Amino acid sequence: MTAQATAPKQTPRERFITQTLKLTHDPFAYATAELELKTKPEDPPFFSYFVPPPTVPPHDNILERIREANPVFIFGAAGSGKTTLRYALEAECRVAPDRTLAVTYTVGKTEAPGNEATAVWRSLTQALATDLFVQVMEQFHTMPPLDAHMTERLARFWYAAIPHYGRNLRLHLERFQPNTVTGISPVWWTTWKRAVVRYTPLTAERLSFWQQLIALENNIPSVVNIGQEQFYEGLSLAKSLGFGQSYFLVDVVDSSKRQRLNLEDHLTTLLHVLRTLNPPIPIYPKLFLPERWQNHVNNLATSLGWLTPQTLSAIMQWNHPEALHTIIEHRFRSAGSRITGLNTIASQDIAGRLEEMIIQTGDQSPRRLLQVINLLFDAHASRDPDEPLLTAVDWNRMCQMWNYGSPPPLSITTNHQMAGNE
Repeated sequence: MTAQATAPKQTPRERFITQTLKLTHDPFAYATAELELKTKPEDPPFFSYFVPPPTVPPHDNILERIREANPVFIFGAAGSGKTTLRYALEAECRVAPDRTLAVTYTVGKTEAPGNEATAVWRSLTQALATDLFVQVMEQFHTMPPLDAHMTERLARFWYAAIPHYGRNLRLHLERFQPNTVTGISPVWWTTWKRAVVRYTPLTAERLSFWQQLIALENNIPSVVNIGQEQFYEGLSLAKSLGFGQSYFLVDVVDSSKRQRLNLEDHLTTLLHVLRTLNPPIPIYPKLFLPERWQNHVNNLATSLGWLTPQTLSAIMQWNHPEALHTIIEHRFRSAGSRITGLNTIASQDIAGRLEEMIIQTGDQSPRRLLQVINLLFDAHASRDPDEPLLTAVDWNRMCQMWNYGSPPPLSITTNHQMAGNE
């Protein structure tokens, strides 16, 4: 007699989300873009969460503005959504190709980078190579025919600039077969540390191209010092493949005080390097930076001639409650719900004021807003996952559970208690 497989038991949180609220997924589980992208990686709902951030000076459609072929300097406090905006711009460039190569360059996420020009060239070249490879594969059906000479040039560039390139290609070729009809696996993009933004079929042409690249591996000499020469080669290849311009999306993550000066020096070197180029295709920097860097970067950009009447420079400021409400509304909608706000699922004792309390506690920070909701759902699910309404008891329990740093949320009195004191 064979044992039948049983489905894993749901946690109280999962039961509250999927059975009680009937959401297709948990849109409040995480408060950072990188973790949110891991939700359903084959088709992440992350991009449907996007809400254009309010800025100073104001822009009607900030995503449309930063999509233009001009330098961009976006500043924001920690948790204001700089990385989310950067991901949204990258997705725009990759989903609707218009001959723009989007290159992602993240600084400060891992160990502190070197500040000398050789280190910057090496990091830039690796970023360029990775995004060129990913976007060539996504847009393969629109590329000009690749003859043997072009394929060998591409192989030389990618093998030299992308760590473990050949090994990763072989792994994918072993894993996927020519008759696959479900498209390239999300694991493929994860390998290259890029988000899935579009369905990409696993065609025979793509597989054949991979096989050609692997066959060339043993004929390609190793390159010890990756730098300016390879970077220019990458841009020349991009031009030959039909790309007319490149956006360098530079995302500087919020860092410790110890890292800060090092990252500022790295960014200074990076801007100098980009400004002194005479590239085969135009390069436009799109920088997403901590707000405290504004004066330093604006002075630097002015000295380099980056700040022109066409340059967009703005600060993200979530000082409009309507925008924060829209974040909540979009997340429910992305999970297939008709719930338009948290007041809809508030019990009588906090009726009509739950969402206002959450937005006020969020302190004009999307990240903190999501942290409040996430912990509130945990508090409620641990008490009664089958009850759809959130209560003052849940709120006060959330305040006791708070572990996201200062200032902690304040406990509240109920509407019933308030009435009794009148």
